[in-house]
Amino acid sequence: MLINRLELSTLDLIAQRDYYANVLELPVHLEGDSLLVKAGKTDLIFHQAPSDWTGEYHFCFNIPENQFPYAKAWLSSRIPLLKDDKGNDEFKSQSWNATSLYFKDVAGNILEFIARHDQKNSVNSPFNSGQILQVSEIGLASKDVIAFAKELCAKLGVSVYKQDLNDTFTPIGDEDGLFILPVEERIWYPNTGVPARMLPVKVDVEVNGKAFQLEGVPYEVR
Repeated sequence: MLINRLELSTLDLIAQRDYYANVLELPVHLEGDSLLVKAGKTDLIFHQAPSDWTGEYHFCFNIPENQFPYAKAWLSSRIPLLKDDKGNDEFKSQSWNATSLYFKDVAGNILEFIARHDQKNSVNSPFNSGQILQVSEIGLASKDVIAFAKELCAKLGVSVYKQDLNDTFTPIGDEDGLFILPVEERIWYPNTGVPARMLPVKVDVEVNGKAFQLEGVPYEVR
């Protein structure tokens, strides 16, 4: 499942433009009330939110499977990495065969770099922003995770990823694109204090050559 386009809300487009251009060194284009960030295969778009809007998203970028230590050095020289309550700032998943780090943008969104070691995408050049391959995860909170996961799997033709259905946290999709489905108010990992909330999202995905669009709060697949 490929996330081709992800549209989110934010309060300060200028601050987000500066962050994604200067910290992550991604191509950006600000026009009117929208900011386009080119994140590899994904168009990441922030729209101007109303002044009373609140909330933080979680989304993740794939990086080449052999580049994690170099990506960590590159990023940690620019901004602080998030740590768990034991002070760890890198996280290995045996079941996913992946290594991750977490950080925040200026809006407080929880971002992640993940190296998925089963993917055959190694590169030998020094890490740079061109190795940010795509947005590979977006968090979508709900009140009933299992029902929501079953609905999405049925409509998209995807499966729960590397675990059983769980009523507090269920990922669906594959290594190229995942919907991360937490129960509403579950705190985003690692030790962020940021609750998962049902926020405005529009995402265009491609599954086996077929296009789908999901948007809104609560979300609707079309």
